[in-house]
Amino acid sequence: MTLDVQTSYPDETMEVRQQLLDASPFLSDAVMVSAVEKEDVLPNSIITEVLTANPQSAKSDKVLNKLNERDNPPNDNQVAAIHANDTVIGHKERLESKRAYYAGEKAKEVYRLVRMYAADSTVTAKTDSIESALTNIHTPGVYYQRAFCRYNKGDSAGVINLLNDIPSEFDLNAAQTDYHNYFEDYFNILLTLKSENKAVTEADSAQKAVLYNIMNNTGGLLQALARNTLIYTDGLVYHEPYIEIDTSTMKTAKANNPFSDNYWKPDTWFTLYPNPAAEYITLEYRLELTVENPVIEIVSLTGVHVETFRLLGIQGVKIIDLRRWEPGTYIIRLSNNGKTLQNEKFIKF
Repeated sequence: MTLDVQTSYPDETMEVRQQLLDASPFLSDAVMVSAVEKEDVLPNSIITEVLTANPQSAKSDKVLNKLNERDNPPNDNQVAAIHANDTVIGHKERLESKRAYYAGEKAKEVYRLVRMYAADSTVTAKTDSIESALTNIHTPGVYYQRAFCRYNKGDSAGVINLLNDIPSEFDLNAAQTDYHNYFEDYFNILLTLKSENKAVTEADSAQKAVLYNIMNNTGGLLQALARNTLIYTDGLVYHEPYIEIDTSTMKTAKANNPFSDNYWKPDTWFTLYPNPAAEYITLEYRLELTVENPVIEIVSLTGVHVETFRLLGIQGVKIIDLRRWEPGTYIIRLSNNGKTLQNEKFIKF
C-alpha cells in the first residue's frame, strides 16, 4: 500500500483545493480529470476529499483511469473512500436527471404538435411546420428526422448541411459515429437518385450493395429504412427472425451471465429485483443504440413524484436506495424523448 505522506504543499495547493470544494458537488468529469493530472499540486488526500464531495465523478472511468496513471496512485484506504459513494446519486446527477426528465416532457409535447401538423389538412407548408417544431429537441435522432423533412421538400443542400452539423453539435461515441456515417450513405443514395430524376426502384447494383451493408450493420430506424428500400427495389424477402429451440443440444447447466436472466422477461428494456424490496432495488437495463435519451421516473401509486434519473450507456445496472422511502407500491417508467417504453410496479416494504 502506498502512503500519501506530504508535510508541505506548493503555494497554490490550498487555493486550488478551495476552488474545487467551492464548486462541489457540481464539478464536471473534465474538471476532475484536469485536477487529477496536477499531481505536483494536488496530493491524493486532497483529490480523495474532492472526489468524495463529487460522487458523480467517482463513478467516471475517465477520472478513475487518470487516478491509476498517477506516479503515486491513491492508497487502499483512499480508494475505498472514493468508492464508498458508488451507489449514491450526487447533486449534479440529480440535476442532470431532472433536466433530462423535463427535456423528455418537452419532447412529448413537440411530437404531439408534430402529429397535429401531420393530421391537419389545412396547414400550408406542412413539412416546414414539422421541422420547425422538431428544432425544439436537440438530439442526433431528431436531426435525422429534420433531414427527411428537407429531403421531402426537395432541399438537397439543406439535407447535406444538417448531416454535416451533427458531428460538431454532438459528442458522438464510436458506435454513434458509425451509425451517422451509415445515415450519410443512405441519404447519399436518395439524393443521388433525386438529382438524376430517378425513382428509388431505379437504384443500381452499387447502391443496392450499400443498402445491404447498411441493413446488415445497423439497427433501429436506419436498418428498417434500408431493409424496406431493398424489399421495394430488389425484391428482398424478409421474415421477422425468431429463435427455435435446439433440443438436440439441450443439457442442464448454469449459465455464466453477468446479467440476471432469471429475472428477465422477454421484450423488456429493464428488469427489477428483488421485488418486493426493503432497502435497495436493482434495475438492470438493456437498450438499443436508437434510445438516445433514456430517463427513469419513479412515482408513488398516488402519483407523487419520487425520483428521476438518466440511464448511462445502452446496458448497465442501477442500484436505487429505498431506505428513506415510505412503504407502498411505486411505478417506475422508462421513457425516451418523452415516449414511454416500459412501466413496471414494485413494492417497498
